[in-house]
Amino acid sequence: MPSTLSLTALIKQGHEIPHHRPWLRAVVTEEAWRGAAQRLAAQDWALLGLWGDKDSVHMALCDEAAGEFGVVSLACPDGGFPSVAQSHPPALHLEAAIRDLFGLQPSGSPDPRPWLDHGRWGVRYPLDRNEAPQETPPYVFLPCEGESLHEIAVGPVHAGIIEPGHFRFTATGETVVRLEERLGYAHKGVEALMASAEIGRASRLAGRVSGDSVVAYGIAFARAVEAALRFEAPRRAAWLRALMAELERLANHIGDIGAICNDAAFALMHAHCGVLRERVLRAADLSFGHRLMRDRVVPGGVAADLDDQGIACLRALIQEVRRRFAVGFPLSSSSTTIPPRCRTALLAPASFNRPWPVNTRAAAMSGEARGGASTPGARRGTRPTMRSPSRFPCSRPATSTRACG
Repeated sequence: MPSTLSLTALIKQGHEIPHHRPWLRAVVTEEAWRGAAQRLAAQDWALLGLWGDKDSVHMALCDEAAGEFGVVSLACPDGGFPSVAQSHPPALHLEAAIRDLFGLQPSGSPDPRPWLDHGRWGVRYPLDRNEAPQETPPYVFLPCEGESLHEIAVGPVHAGIIEPGHFRFTATGETVVRLEERLGYAHKGVEALMASAEIGRASRLAGRVSGDSVVAYGIAFARAVEAALRFEAPRRAAWLRALMAELERLANHIGDIGAICNDAAFALMHAHCGVLRERVLRAADLSFGHRLMRDRVVPGGVAADLDDQGIACLRALIQEVRRRFAVGFPLSSSSTTIPPRCRTALLAPASFNRPWPVNTRAAAMSGEARGGASTPGARRGTRPTMRSPSRFPCSRPATSTRACG
């Protein structure tokens, strides 16, 4: 049974690290680490992050009901740690990233395949031991069983300008039985570049981790520095950061809505959203001096202010977005191609057959816990089956959603 200790009490029981800000952090025992994983599985807490360094692993947790946040750390003198993904699958790719980068092995992991390491780095475990590479066996995708199934391989090179990624669809007709992704092709080693970098350079690196999340990464890094230095950014800077983050979110959501419509063969809405997203980027450029607002969020505040011209531009943008969506969105919802292709359901192996919290990015990225579409049966009435990673034999050891790609 999971422990009933509060998150703060769990941290207080460990060896608390002084001066850690903004949240409490403590080095805990393996038993406490496993207890935290059980609280995640019971949905008492939410997983905010899971990462490693040379001799330990760290887990950021949130108890939303109590409004508590904290970080638990576990020393790994033997080079391993109890798998969190064994009881909480959204941690799977985060653990795989720890293994690929540091060589720390998650014992009991339901999926031992690599994630970031594609055998092209020239070294193994680059952030720790820098071992010589070994021969890399072929990557084995999880199988599906059933009649009339076929596989469709997409990527890693795509026709658009999106980053590389391989997607393996298993389908029967239009029903997608399984979609499994393999990412990591664009891993850039930002974490190693940030080590020992001065704050200004590290801030610029943070803003270049991902082109569609420039502001988000910039704010995260700036607030981490400010917390460490016990510095509070000016109130106007906080509001301008929020405004930039909303512009970034708006551009991304508009682009995603258009892309979803395009994938469902409704190109008209894709074109409308492309024009509208460009309007948002131009408004950001006029208001803050850069289309992606890169390097506008800095530790201590912001590097660009908003003048009267920018305010007028943003107000006009809001009106245009409202007007265009009032016309365009009903077109997509009334289309004959959109609703049938967007009514999907989660199908998961029996070992994952429980509701997982989806309020973390890790949960959203956990591809192994996602399955298929609205019609699970194959054409001849045979229900396709998917093997759980925990029952799938892999001969190999080894996504990270950490801020450092």
